Amino acid sequence: MIALLPHRTLRARVGAPLAIALAYAVFALPAAPAAPTAYIGLPIELALLVLAVLIMPAPLARATRLGATLAVGLLLLFKLVDLATRLAIGRSFNPALDAALPGFGWNVLSRALGPGVAALLLAAIALLFFGLLWLIAAGLRGLQDWPRSRRRAAAIASAGLAVAGTLLLLAPAAARPPLVGIDNSRLLLARVTETQRALRDLAVFRARLARGSATADDGADFGPLAGKDVLFVFVESYGRTVFERPRYADTIGPRLAAFERRLADAGFGARSGWLTSPTVGGQSWLAHGTLFSGLWVDNQARYEQLVASERVSLNRRFRAAGWRTVAVMPAITRAWPEGEWFGYDRVYGVDDLGYEGRPFNWVTMPDQYTLAALQRRELARGDDDPVMAEVALISSHAPWTPIPPLLDWSAVGDGQVFDAYADAGDPPSVVWQDNERVRAQYRKAIDYALATLASFVETYGHEDLVLVILGDHQPAPLVTGDAATRDVPVHLIAADADVLSAIDGWQWARGMRPTATTPVWRMDAFRDRFLDAFESGDRTAR
Repeated sequence: MIALLPHRTLRARVGAPLAIALAYAVFALPAAPAAPTAYIGLPIELALLVLAVLIMPAPLARATRLGATLAVGLLLLFKLVDLATRLAIGRSFNPALDAALPGFGWNVLSRALGPGVAALLLAAIALLFFGLLWLIAAGLRGLQDWPRSRRRAAAIASAGLAVAGTLLLLAPAAARPPLVGIDNSRLLLARVTETQRALRDLAVFRARLARGSATADDGADFGPLAGKDVLFVFVESYGRTVFERPRYADTIGPRLAAFERRLADAGFGARSGWLTSPTVGGQSWLAHGTLFSGLWVDNQARYEQLVASERVSLNRRFRAAGWRTVAVMPAITRAWPEGEWFGYDRVYGVDDLGYEGRPFNWVTMPDQYTLAALQRRELARGDDDPVMAEVALISSHAPWTPIPPLLDWSAVGDGQVFDAYADAGDPPSVVWQDNERVRAQYRKAIDYALATLASFVETYGHEDLVLVILGDHQPAPLVTGDAATRDVPVHLIAADADVLSAIDGWQWARGMRPTATTPVWRMDAFRDRFLDAFESGDRTAR
């Protein structure tokens, strides 16, 4: 690449304008998805940067050039990370909260594309990034190689642009042209402010955890739930968007109507509502922590504080009341020390469920196998203690391809029967080139998850089975659009009429389809409302 600019003259004539153009592209790049017009304008910071490179005396020229290149590189890195975070989880990157996000991103990418392809992709991005910085550094050196007269003229022009831009910014808003700004400085200042606010918030949350510690051994018996198996089933990326956007609702609406009919035929009833998730597009564990703690856990730092605390989870309250508590987590592929906080008697990760079939890209096993393993290993045991299970269904996790058909439950076995479908359809590398295909695959994945749950209840349901089915979060904005809420559906399903009547005060919709007028709660409100509805005994240990 060095050979591209071998001569001082070429560097000055070609490299300098190229460096300014590349730096302009970085300064003009929005940190969030934006209309094309957002990329057009005069960043005053760029004029000041060029001015600094031009006027610095020779002893400081090299340091100034490298400092300017580093500043542009850090700004580009910051914007790309911010953009990726917004696309993935619907908010900006916060260093105080999101230090673990790159690791989570690598986990998803490597399992979706394979470690080799993912590593090559990241290597290519890194090569482009550092190549861009080299071009900018070489071009800025060419800028300093300009003849003195040209440097003087360029410095005057840069200073003039900076002064004019600043004066325009001081003008009344109505008279201010929209194409001049200091958006990059404002962006960085806003992020610093957000980081400081996040650190203060974490201190407040830590203090609340310390005040809220209590024991779970309070003699509760959960009233109408006594003796029943209670399953809390999280359906990956099952969000309100599937009810409100026709591209999804035209499929999911009839699916839920059929679900209702199958429940009624099996002797079950259902009530449905809305919960507002603390996350979107990913980080499902934040939703799990929020639901079972009764606290708003909307970032990784809060989650880490929670699982290190003595806050009593809803799981532990069930265990104290005599339930066997289990977690069925097919996405857990390594040690999971955080699980200790929840209070499980048994955790079933990917290696504990007996699946011998092939993975479906990121998805380690189909939802039907996950539920079959739960039935076989826990619900069919015949023990005296009822089971309280936290179940994660992940077939509707991106990349949403391939999606297996629903099989006869007697054919599931050890999962090898699903191998025939592990390569069905196009791979993610093909599907994700077309946003419409991505959305279509998402719709199919949610439809599969709901069909599987309906069939599970129909096949294995009994009078002492209760399910709380909910979405963990909305999918990424690519699927929902930018204006979507963070609401997810939640359903309580039971055969015992006393269980359903216990939540009459919640004003949830009958059946599997919450309406536009159905109440919306934040997800952290669910735990205490659930305890109020079902728990008898001392309620002070909340």
